[in-house]
Amino acid sequence: MPHSKDPKSLHYRTFIEPLTHLRAALARLDLEGLARRSGFLRRRPRKIPILDLLLAFCALAWESTLSLERIASVIGLAARCSYSKQAFHQRLSKSIETFLADVAVALFSQMSASLRSEGCFESFGRVLLHDSTVQSLPRHLAAFFPGSSDQKCQTRAALKIQWICDLLSGSLVQLSLSSYRRNDQAAAPDVLSVIKKGDLVLRDLGYFALPVLRQIQLSEAFFLSRLRFGVILRDPKTKQPINLLAILRREGRFDRWVLLGEQQSRMRVVALAVPQEVANQRRALARKNHDGRCVPTRQRLQLMNWSLFVTNVSAEVWTAKVIARIYRLRWRIEIIFKSWKSHLRLRELNCRSADLVRLSVMLKLLYGLLTISCFGALAKFSSPSHQPSLLRFSKVLGQCGLLMGAILLQISPDQLLAHYLAKHAFYEQRSDRKNFHQRLAELSCPLA
Repeated sequence: MPHSKDPKSLHYRTFIEPLTHLRAALARLDLEGLARRSGFLRRRPRKIPILDLLLAFCALAWESTLSLERIASVIGLAARCSYSKQAFHQRLSKSIETFLADVAVALFSQMSASLRSEGCFESFGRVLLHDSTVQSLPRHLAAFFPGSSDQKCQTRAALKIQWICDLLSGSLVQLSLSSYRRNDQAAAPDVLSVIKKGDLVLRDLGYFALPVLRQIQLSEAFFLSRLRFGVILRDPKTKQPINLLAILRREGRFDRWVLLGEQQSRMRVVALAVPQEVANQRRALARKNHDGRCVPTRQRLQLMNWSLFVTNVSAEVWTAKVIARIYRLRWRIEIIFKSWKSHLRLRELNCRSADLVRLSVMLKLLYGLLTISCFGALAKFSSPSHQPSLLRFSKVLGQCGLLMGAILLQISPDQLLAHYLAKHAFYEQRSDRKNFHQRLAELSCPLA
């Protein structure tokens, strides 16, 4: 083709490939089986095929605040038939959350690139990042998504998105929604349902739970986490407690296999000194904590001069310095969340009901996953000296929703815009109230 050597054209065709192949990728899934297992589908679909429904959902995901009318019109466009908002409202239930989560995991596991682990990761199968993000909601949804309480003991509303993905392939492993009150500690065992032999789990301190780490070990998998302050360390030979702070003051670092907690699980603890500026920032944040029950002790403040890690990966595989570098990769998931909230409208939800919130969030996440898939395709074929930024890429795609929706529905942007104008740009026909143009026309006529 004459434009095949044009870098700009190549970039466009490369990143858009996952969108053009989405229909085929969805068609390979057992969509009816997933819909029935989640409870979303109880009988054979008569009018709207599940495939067309999902394509419409993906095409809608970029919109700021979804309405039942807009959802129904795009579903009808995808299925090439008329479809009412009343008909869709009858199908809207909590089960749609489970269904779309199952579809997302199956779809984006299939669409992600399979990579061979190399370098620091050659000893592992997958590198599972587990993290969460919180989205505040209007107070009238507190009964469905209870959050924290304010000074007047009134409950706020907030939902939490729990997210597990494979750092190496970019595939989604698990996705779930819950209320804010199901904290990360309670969600720590979630990874046990998806972990495989040889996997590496990478999580922050909020998920620290020694029984879960022990279960990961028993599954012949690996983990890397921050070490929680206050956990008792014992010498494997003498079983006597270890004074970690005293050793760090004397030697400046720590890297030993120890026995942790009441079960005395054998794990490797690594402590590395941090710059004084970083340590001071940690102490300042700790002192600003307004909860009187969490006043940091002097020993804890002194330990903030070091980063404390716990893992079951041996020193032959990872040195202490490599551990610190590996752990910094966890920040990738924070960038993903930031791109979704800042550029892909994750904060803009239809909050009229709990079911519409669930649908809105799941569709925003689908759009975010499509963005990651497109980003991965672009990054794969970009030169090492000219790599794309996920935040900048998300900002661009957040402004191109109409184009992406047209590609997913396999119509031109002109056709999709014409559909939106015809369905949503005109006054409703009402006999009880006149619009501006009718009132103006009346006043333009000669007065009787």
